Amino acid sequence: MDKKRIAFILASLGGGGVERVTLNLAEEFAKRGYDVDLLVADAKGEYMDLVPDSVNLVDLKKPRLLSCIPDIKKYLIERKPDAFISGKDYINLTVIMAKLLARSKTNLIVTTHTNISRQLEVLNSRSFKVIARLVKYFYRFANHIVGVSTGVADDLYHITGINKSKIHVVYNPVVTDELLTKAQQDVEHPWFNEDVPVAVTVGRFDKAKDYPTLLNAMRVLQDSRKVRLIVVGDGAEKDHLLSLVVQYKLNDVVDFVGFQSNPYPYMRKADLFVLSSAYEGFGVVVAEALAVGTPVVSTDCPSGPGEILEGGKYGTLVNVGDYIGLARGMDAALKSPMPKEKLLERSLFFTIKNSADSYEKLILEKREN
Repeated sequence: MDKKRIAFILASLGGGGVERVTLNLAEEFAKRGYDVDLLVADAKGEYMDLVPDSVNLVDLKKPRLLSCIPDIKKYLIERKPDAFISGKDYINLTVIMAKLLARSKTNLIVTTHTNISRQLEVLNSRSFKVIARLVKYFYRFANHIVGVSTGVADDLYHITGINKSKIHVVYNPVVTDELLTKAQQDVEHPWFNEDVPVAVTVGRFDKAKDYPTLLNAMRVLQDSRKVRLIVVGDGAEKDHLLSLVVQYKLNDVVDFVGFQSNPYPYMRKADLFVLSSAYEGFGVVVAEALAVGTPVVSTDCPSGPGEILEGGKYGTLVNVGDYIGLARGMDAALKSPMPKEKLLERSLFFTIKNSADSYEKLILEKREN
């Protein structure tokens, strides 16, 4: 029997969580014997060198994803993949439109990585309002709809009204052999060699991550204990965050180390991992921190962290935007850290095998849209 062909798609190879998840899944399905194509609108970005050799990279060389609709349509007609998996709502909508134009029978699995309702509430963006309306109409034309957490799946049902049997929960493929190997690499930072606790956070600098709340928590913490914070990432909010560091007099206790293609050694060597997000879809970095045995303090934002930490059983949860609560949670977690063995045990729920098994079931059990 001929090998099945699976296609994945990204807008770019920038260093985001969805991009990392997609590369993990693509590599895993190649290992399982599938022919795997990765379509990228504009194949540039920090993860360009991380595309596995076993995956066929198809660079569409277009600056905007919408302009790729004719290329995706052509791909569907000529290559006829057995399944097409996409993530991010604007990408999902683009692929659905291309599939309708191609009149393709490909099994289309669209994945949502964010809580759309919460995203609209926080950003109040006209473009996101348009996307939400399009999601409500177009997602019915997908064969399967995946939410990366129960919260996301429930939100999708609320928005679309689509039959719940068509909406699935598949946790992100976080824990891989590659992650565990990379986490053992050394990282040079003087703070890891000093007798002062170090907290680490990882993520892009945007409103979703709500770093001002974390910096405010660090300001409060300085009154009661010594603790330092390493911030891994980059983004549009950087200048604003740097100004807050100066305003809160945190220059000596907060260090921005920029984007790191391998953030895991920072996470492993830290005494604490902190997430201050206003909203998430899943919270990949929370599961990554568990996988390297680092205690977690996170906002209980919609959606994901509360599920990963099982309501606080595997880490500390605080209210969104509550910088005093976040400071207290960080202080308590540093005083009484959760056992590493317990964190590692929980991380096994988020392995690449479990995630790929769930997607494979959807691939093999095609449902009419």
